[in-house]
Amino acid sequence: MIKLTGRIPSKKNSKIMSCRGARPLLFPSSKYTAWHKDASLQLKEQKAEKFPERGGIALNFFMPDNRKCDLTNKAESVMDLLVDNGLLEDDCWQITGMVALTCEGIDKENPRVEITW
Repeated sequence: MIKLTGRIPSKKNSKIMSCRGARPLLFPSSKYTAWHKDASLQLKEQKAEKFPERGGIALNFFMPDNRKCDLTNKAESVMDLLVDNGLLEDDCWQITGMVALTCEGIDKENPRVEITW
């Protein structure tokens, strides 16, 4: 099991737009970028193993508070993190097979996501 602690920001909300010439470019928010860097270090410290081919992934979220949030956006952030760190080849359905998302409730002291495969 992999545990990533802290509040997980959405990757697709609060994007930053920058223009290069006539073309607008979108970048993740500074909150997401900081979380991604910290979570990548957590993965390295845990020496997480690569995802086996088509085994299924379970993401169990423990929220820091009772605020409304979109669980699928948080899952997208976690899945992209796993891909970026080489633990998951791709987050497409052909690779992952099944993805189960659950919210286990509120843990103010230790908000986290627990990842199993």
